[in-house]
Amino acid sequence: MFSAQIARTGLFPDLAGEAGKALRQSVREDGQITKSYMLMCGLSAGIATLGLLQSSTAVVIGAMLISPLMGPIASMGFGFASLDGRQIREAAKVIAVGAAIGILTGILLTWLSPIRNATSEIVARTEPTLLDLVVAVFSGIAGAYATVQQKGATAIGVAIATALMPPLATVGYGLGVANLSFAFGAFLLFLTNLAAIAFSFALIARLSGAARPLAKVEKAPRFILAGLAAFSVLAAPLGVTLYRVNAEARAQATVRRVLADELKLKPLNVAQLQVRWPLRGKPAIDAVVIVPQYTNDADRRLETKLEAEWGIKPSINLQQVVAADLQSQTQALVDAAVETSAAGIARDVPPLVAIREAVGLPTQALWVNRTERTVQLVPFAAEGWQLGDYRSAEQAAAKVAAGWNVRIVPPVQPTLAIAIELKDRAPQGDGAPQEDGAPQGNGALADAVWAIQRWGVQGISVAGYLQGAGTEAANATALAAAQYAVSQLANAGIRGSAKVLPGDRLQRGLPGPAGVVFEIVRPPERMQ
Repeated sequence: MFSAQIARTGLFPDLAGEAGKALRQSVREDGQITKSYMLMCGLSAGIATLGLLQSSTAVVIGAMLISPLMGPIASMGFGFASLDGRQIREAAKVIAVGAAIGILTGILLTWLSPIRNATSEIVARTEPTLLDLVVAVFSGIAGAYATVQQKGATAIGVAIATALMPPLATVGYGLGVANLSFAFGAFLLFLTNLAAIAFSFALIARLSGAARPLAKVEKAPRFILAGLAAFSVLAAPLGVTLYRVNAEARAQATVRRVLADELKLKPLNVAQLQVRWPLRGKPAIDAVVIVPQYTNDADRRLETKLEAEWGIKPSINLQQVVAADLQSQTQALVDAAVETSAAGIARDVPPLVAIREAVGLPTQALWVNRTERTVQLVPFAAEGWQLGDYRSAEQAAAKVAAGWNVRIVPPVQPTLAIAIELKDRAPQGDGAPQEDGAPQGNGALADAVWAIQRWGVQGISVAGYLQGAGTEAANATALAAAQYAVSQLANAGIRGSAKVLPGDRLQRGLPGPAGVVFEIVRPPERMQ
């Protein structure tokens, strides 16, 4: 009776008998893997990656137009509608190949590109939202309806690519810049949209009568298991996304209510509000409110109230814009909207608080290079800290930097005196004394090279020394030590010159019997 009611609407053609069989055969053939399918996946992903890196919507749309992912997704949807495990398994393989090509293309182009900053187009595809889910459902319905109406593949390809190829390119970008949170979020968006589109195809295929009658489906156990496995793989991320979207929507409503209660605000005075609640982690709130007067403890009051309701302490970034009259409030609302739009890439920010905590020193300068994803810090000179301590602090900060490169610039020293170990040589024959051995590296030398690299100086003069009489053998050993240090500088891309430390500078607190002195700061020309 339900099928009869659907047939009376006139929305679908008569697909009984040979017409339906021909349509199913056509969908299955279009969903097979071919050389042209793999080529178009690579080209589409390449265009999408370049469009994302340039933040060019037009280029991303160009990638959507040539995406070939429609075919296997339509085949998977028809397989779900018919409970055909064999067809589902074949379509899943084709989709997996296309996804792998898209991700690898994204990684390669990200590595080759001089531009690696996270644009607004990239950030927009790192977290599934309710709107993304609705777009995927509508795309699937449109694509399925066009399929059963046999209206051509172009409109279907656009509908499917809208929700799939850009997230795959974003996964490649995230892996390319070692930002696993971006890669995971984009992959979750891909799986969510894939599930929504495939299930939409299944629904339309069943309603229209285009799906194979269940009585004619091959019910081999292995194909049934394959179908159930594919359904579980797609249903799990879809359920996770629905849960997270629902949780964030309820949390946002709670935040609006608490803001109105604690700050006595009207709904219009909440200019911007964004609540992100990851599956594993605490909620993060970014809000811009227009208030007639500033409230000192607004953040603490909001945090206390929300922690009491949720049982977890949120992270709050609350900005209060003071505007007393109506004209000022209107201007503040416009400014807040423009600021939020301009800061579309601001979500890709380094965890500066965690980095500073890992360093453990007050910072006198800090700057961020988004293109190279680098955070550079200049800490204050600390008593008792040596170069190795600053280097260890840099390594500790890198562990909490979430994919960002951390560089600590230690306090500059005019000269660095480093002890050099000499490798023992075999004794001479006839009881002759043992000669001094070849120089070898140690941790202090590695720390010195690291510091010089961070200071960004070139043309370093390195003077070697050997305590004792200024004999030719001693001078040769001292020069060998200096040449060894210069070679270590060269390995780090630093130019240096070797010489022997003058005898009048020996015995002046130099470490060890042998070593080198790096002259970092040269005297000005007028003093030479």
